[in-house]
Amino acid sequence: MNDLMKSHPRRLRKRRALPLAVLPRHGLLLLALLLLYLAGCHRDLDTEYGQRSGPGAATSVNGTAVLSEMVEQAGHKGTSWTALSPRLSKRADCIVWFPDDFQPPSKKVRRWLEHWLHARSGRTLVYVGRDFDAAPWYWEKICPLAPAAQADAIRHRLRSARDSFQFERHALPNSEDCQWFTVKGKDRTRAVRTLSGEPEWLADVAPAKVDIELVGRLQPLRRAYVLLASRDDALVSKLRFGDSQLILVANGSFLLNAMLVNHEHRKLAGALIDCVGESARDVVFLESGSGGPPISDQDPSRSASSGLEVFHLWPTNWILLHLAAVGIIFCFSRWPLFGQPRQLEPAAVSDFGRHVDALAELLSRSHDHSYAMSRVLHYQQISSAAGRTVGAAAGLSSSGEPPNTAMLDKT
Repeated sequence: MNDLMKSHPRRLRKRRALPLAVLPRHGLLLLALLLLYLAGCHRDLDTEYGQRSGPGAATSVNGTAVLSEMVEQAGHKGTSWTALSPRLSKRADCIVWFPDDFQPPSKKVRRWLEHWLHARSGRTLVYVGRDFDAAPWYWEKICPLAPAAQADAIRHRLRSARDSFQFERHALPNSEDCQWFTVKGKDRTRAVRTLSGEPEWLADVAPAKVDIELVGRLQPLRRAYVLLASRDDALVSKLRFGDSQLILVANGSFLLNAMLVNHEHRKLAGALIDCVGESARDVVFLESGSGGPPISDQDPSRSASSGLEVFHLWPTNWILLHLAAVGIIFCFSRWPLFGQPRQLEPAAVSDFGRHVDALAELLSRSHDHSYAMSRVLHYQQISSAAGRTVGAAAGLSSSGEPPNTAMLDKT
């Protein structure tokens, strides 16, 4: 099979421009979050790691929603999965895994994924090391921009984020071989400012502008092929499993939501997406916490979904937001309450108009127009007859004039 990374170079260059279309949605959302914080309208920073969907995934600095949209912009279908199950084994052409665990994958998980790679040719597994957190990077970037009144609070959050990350890193082994790579957890932290590797990865990328950080290292096997490196450290490497491949990424410092605001990082992410292949494929984002994903003989139930995911999907979230605004305006226009409530005066019991209204409502309920009109005419006739009787008793003729007294004398 042809090498997926080297085929169709013209198409690779054309596809590289696709990530720019992602920013108007999630990239600008992250920038808006920054502006809201500086304006004093902030809330707690979302830091959920490796989540593509669900509450907080789109706005989390450690999320993968932006990368997922880039995958969809490239013509693939992106979905989320939480367990290694039969349906995942059948449907997925590519699995992208951001494990929220500093330990290397377990032997059972590796065997399941290796069997999945061998089961069909052309499959790709992208494994992204956990040894990075975007929260300290975020607070460090906005600290120089903060107003003087908020500078101390932001520095406190920066220290807290760094301490939290260092505490979590204690689970990272000093050195451990997991057959896919060797974990080096105690190497010196450094910022990446130089890049080397395959031309497809270096095309139009300015190494001095990248903001990649190496903390620990994932050292690939000797038979692995290094695609992107910095000095002696491998950033991205490829390991063959028959006609399929494992793409090993050192960490998410150029793939997580906040990090993809950097234009050079989007170019590198585009090169990674090119590894998936040319045709439309099912790309599954595997979401797992400590201990790795569970292995199940049954597929996860769709009923387990909270239903709140729809509020984080574009354009559904914007549609629901506008509907909510229209509903609030309608409520204010339909049931207005202005000022202090007051007690209305009770209606008079002797009000004859209430009797007329009640009778009209009863006639309306009959839905019989002829019957209602006959009752009204009958009422008018009775009223006229009663008026004539009362007039005669008062000494008035039927015409309303006094009777002729001469005629009364004759009688």
